[in-house]
Amino acid sequence: MNRPAERSAEKAAEYDRQYRSWVERNVAKGQKTLDLEWRLKHLLWRHKVLLRRYDVRGKKVLDHGCMDGVFSFALQRAGAHVTGLDVSPAAIEQAKRFRGDAPEPVFTLEPPPREEFDLVFSNEVIEHMPDDQAFAGELASYVRPGGFIIGTTPVGRSFWDPDHKRLYNEKLLRRALQPWGRVKLTRYYRSWLRNLFPVVQRGAAVFIFEVEKLGRDPLAF
Repeated sequence: MNRPAERSAEKAAEYDRQYRSWVERNVAKGQKTLDLEWRLKHLLWRHKVLLRRYDVRGKKVLDHGCMDGVFSFALQRAGAHVTGLDVSPAAIEQAKRFRGDAPEPVFTLEPPPREEFDLVFSNEVIEHMPDDQAFAGELASYVRPGGFIIGTTPVGRSFWDPDHKRLYNEKLLRRALQPWGRVKLTRYYRSWLRNLFPVVQRGAAVFIFEVEKLGRDPLAF
């Protein structure tokens, strides 16, 4: 096996390990983690925010870093045609079990065609990437001109994980996204009351990022 293939296999094995460990922890807490309808009923608060903010009806959507596909199913039920992409074979297999014999969402371990999608969602993935600007460029490559990258990432130490590569503030996040299109950032708190006030506050929060892909590659000369 060549070195890039070895690294890819190691990455898949590590994310399989993380996914299975996450499932085991949640099941031990009494959560119905392998029940799709229970998961959709208990969808993460920031996923609910995205579903309220963005109209996905009739859109071709990529859920990049979909894990076991729960947000992909939420997007589908909101009217999107969804492809879920992840690096964990175990998570993708669970997503396919959730789907059963239905034709959609499509779940894959292989990168889909470039400029194929109206919207690309990537939730709490970019903070795990060693090179966040290159990762944002990968997301942009899947979006047609005029389409959007949409996602979330923790503000500072919110939802801290040992695998996170950096603590984001607005300047650092904008630097990663700016080369790939027109950027809009929104700080959104878990407590909706905090969102009524424009000042920066303490508390669990995410940046919701939106990047409109320009008509040509902004790095092309």
